[in-house]
Formats: sequence, C-alpha cells, structure tokens
Amino acid sequence: MKTAAVYIRVSTDDQIEYSPDAQLREIKKYATNNDMIINDKFVFVDEGISGRSTKSRPAFNKMIGTAKTKPKPFDVILLWKFSRFARNREDAVVYKSMLRKQLGIEVVSVSENIGDDKMSVLIEAFIEAMDEYYSINLAEEVKRGMTEKALRGGLQTTASFGYDKKKEQPMIINELEAPWVKYIFERYLAGDSQWKIAQDLSARGVRTKRGNKFDNRGIEYILNNPIYIGKVRWTPAGKTVGKRIYDSKDTIIKHSDHEPIISEDLFNQVQELLAAKKKSRKKYQKPTELKKHWLSGIVKCSDCGSSLTYQRSTNTFQCYKYAKGQCRHSHSISARKLEEAFIIGIEQVTIDDEFIRANKVVTKTSDTTLMEKQIKRLEGLFERAKIAYLEGIDTIDEYKVNKTKIAKEIDAAKKALDQAQPKEDLPSVEEVQDKIDNLAKLLKSDIDNATKNLAIAQIVDKSTFDKVNNKLDIFFYL
Repeated sequence: MKTAAVYIRVSTDDQIEYSPDAQLREIKKYATNNDMIINDKFVFVDEGISGRSTKSRPAFNKMIGTAKTKPKPFDVILLWKFSRFARNREDAVVYKSMLRKQLGIEVVSVSENIGDDKMSVLIEAFIEAMDEYYSINLAEEVKRGMTEKALRGGLQTTASFGYDKKKEQPMIINELEAPWVKYIFERYLAGDSQWKIAQDLSARGVRTKRGNKFDNRGIEYILNNPIYIGKVRWTPAGKTVGKRIYDSKDTIIKHSDHEPIISEDLFNQVQELLAAKKKSRKKYQKPTELKKHWLSGIVKCSDCGSSLTYQRSTNTFQCYKYAKGQCRHSHSISARKLEEAFIIGIEQVTIDDEFIRANKVVTKTSDTTLMEKQIKRLEGLFERAKIAYLEGIDTIDEYKVNKTKIAKEIDAAKKALDQAQPKEDLPSVEEVQDKIDNLAKLLKSDIDNATKNLAIAQIVDKSTFDKVNNKLDIFFYL
C-alpha cells in the first residue's frame, strides 16, 4: 500500500467547486479506491494563490522540501487536477522530473486518468500545455478588460485618500479627508516640501486610508494623482506608480464620473513645480529640507569629486572623503568665505550667446536613445561578420554580402538618428541674465536654506572648490 501526500491549490475564494474541502474529498475517495494511505501531516494547501509560478507558494515549496527528506516520506502526490500543481510548463516539467527520477515520487491527477503507458506522457504534456495556455490567455483577457474599463474612465483600484467607494458605485468625496487633499496641494505650491507637509499632517493626527502616518512617498503619490481632478489613471504595462514613475507613455488617463476635489489649474501648477524639482534633483540626493546649509550638495572637492559637507559646530565646509580618510587634501573653508565666493561668482558671470550655447543641456528623446543602441548593435554585427571571415567560418562572398547589407543598415540608422536629434531651443541673453540676477538677489536675502538650495539647483549643475589654488568654479546648465 502506497503512502500519499496531497497538494491542494485554489486561486480565489469564489471557486466553490474547487474549494480545498471539495478537492480533498475527491482525493481521499481516489486514495481509498486505489489502496493509498493519506497522512494528514502531508496535506499541503495554498489558498488564494496563482499557479503561474511556484516562487510565491509556501505550501508547495514545503511539500517539495519534505519530499527530499530521507527516508522517502511518501510515494505519490495526489492532485485534483494537473493545473493545481502548476500552470507554468517549465515549473511542471522541472518539479515532476525531479520528483519522479530523483526521488521516486509520482504526481497523479485524480480527475484526469491518463493511464501509465507511453501515450500517457504525450497526454500529460498536452494537458499541461493547455493549462498554461488557459492561464496566459486568462491573464491577457483580464488585462484587456481592465484596459477597456480604464478607457471608459472606470476605477481599477480602491478609493484614494479623499474619497470613499462602495461596490458598483462611483467614488464619493470623503468630507473629512478631502480638505486635507486640497491643503497638501496648496501648501506644496506655496513652497512647503513633501517632507514638511507629511510631518505637518502627522502632527495634526491626519492618517492615510490604512491608518498610517503620511511620509514623503505618500505626499508625492497624492500630488501626482489625477484622481483629484476627476480623472482615473491606469498603466496596462505594469505597476509604474509603485516605481514612482508617473509619466509613462503607456499610462491611460481618462475623465471619470466622480467629483473633483481640486481645480485643474491648481493641479497643473503643481505638476510644473514637480517637474522643475525633478529636473534639478540628482540621483540619491537628499531632500533640500534635510540639508544643513544652502550650499550643501552643491560644492564638490576638486581632488576626489565628493561633496563638501557643512559642519555646524565650526561653521565650515570640508571634503566628505577627507573626513573619512579617503581624500589626500583638506578642503576646509569657512562657510562665510564660501558663501561670499559663490555669490560673487554668480554676480560676475558674463552672459552672451557663447555662454548660453556652452551651458545648454539638450535632452535626448527615448527615440534617439533607441536609435543609438540600434547603431551600436549593427556595428557589433559588422565586427562579428569580419571575424567570421577571418576565422574561415564565412567565405569571401558571404562576407561581402553581410558587409554590404549591414553597412546599408548602419547608414540608414545614422540618417534617421540625425533627423531625430532634438533641436536646440536656446533662451535669450536677457532671459538668462534675469535668471542669474534673480538667483544672486535670492542668495543675499533672508529666505530659508531649502529655497536657496532649490533655486541654485535650477541652473547650477555643480561647483568645485580647489583650496590649493584658492579657486571656485561654477558649472551651469540652462
């Protein structure tokens, strides 16, 4: 008499006919009719979990781990259907092969009697292929349905902060939360940082839908969410918002049937401010409100390129890596001297056409980047064709054909790239002069450090201090 383990999986709670109890009942009936004993400690159940991958199925992984123990704990694994085991053919083949060949454990579907002759291998493979097709097709159908719903302005998720929603009904404004949504937008436009707004809301006892305190990301999500002007947003390609990507070209934004909380004018002004700050912010850079001085993160060491960090106790700047013993030369300078040198440097800039062209940043489009990658790939093919000829793999005639074909493709790609290159849209001398003059005035004022730091970041790429030569360089981008 064989000892049997049982594996049960249900994808959703509403699959009544394939509920865990229903599957176990049929499996026990099969075991009794086929002289098998089921040990209760070898009944493994995954509820509400997809079968597309085994990685997120704890009971399945526990069963595989148990099967590998010695002595062999069971002789067979009983399933209601093969689709319960896996809907991914690769997973099905790998695990079934390992169980059968290495551990001597069979995998049996109690509702799909395929026999044990050589034809059963083909039948089982066909069933697995159909299961995988069903899973993939179902996912595509669900995505297609969600896309259609998004195009009609339908909501795909639960209600956002500021709204409530009942099943099959449009969202309605939450009278307690909505005023805070407007407050967030207005405070950000007035100059408050996301961090400061989050701290303010937490201090006032305002909480998220889940009852948590607000943080930077929560405020950022609200500020980027068009739900508050009566629209819905959904991206079929994936969870871009979770990755803090709010401007994906694949995102669908449509008018919906719920009432807006803020005006489109307020929302658009905030989007412009967000875009400006994003452009000025470098990767891994601290939020401006956490910086100790308005030059923090701006001035770099001329030796190693690290930032000069501000020491409040001594009112000085020093190279970060020198303080860590990783830079050869000290770049210590009093904050007062560095402030004066920086402001003088800004005021002494001579604005002319040459200055503007030298400091103009032309942002590449995604199309030009793709074209450059294509040219690089073709050039790689060109080199490989040459190597294939030199090593005797291709004949001279084959090499000539490949060379001519690839050369034409490279030439065509380069012409297309040249036509797609973004054109310089240079500001006028007067516009740049106003920017520089306004920055100098702002730096001399009593305005807060965060505002000064942000204003610098709008037009200054970086600044380097060379203590040996007593020199401060400022690099702009316009």
